[in-house]
Amino acid sequence: MSVALARAIDALYADVVMEPGRWTEDAYAEWMEGIDRDVGGIDRAAARSLRRAVRIAQKLQRFWGSEDAARYAAEASWEARVDLSVGIPAWRPGLELAQRELAAAPSPDAFEEVKRRFRVVNGAPWMEGVDFEGWRAADASASAG
Repeated sequence: MSVALARAIDALYADVVMEPGRWTEDAYAEWMEGIDRDVGGIDRAAARSLRRAVRIAQKLQRFWGSEDAARYAAEASWEARVDLSVGIPAWRPGLELAQRELAAAPSPDAFEEVKRRFRVVNGAPWMEGVDFEGWRAADASASAG
């Protein structure tokens, strides 16, 4: 579930930086309600990460909806737009959610999400050259010892 929430944050950011004019306070509230409805309830920690992501999306919207952003409009990639206007803090909520899922319900998908997001947030690799099975084996032997 948390990886799906992290990806939902990515979709939110992408839409906000590419179409800032369509995002209003009501749109953010509807997005949060839709996430809660789709997931069937969000725990406190996930809700905290999502609220932080919405605050970041609001910053993105203010920047990309302003006249000042016109000089950066050639930036085609939504990821580059997020980096340009907010930077690393924008990516932290998604990493937190992916890490929570990896801890609670380890899967290859969650492992790859953490690996990818960790590099973006920390500027350094995590588990470079290690696959999910190798990580699980190392984790199991560390827990046994």
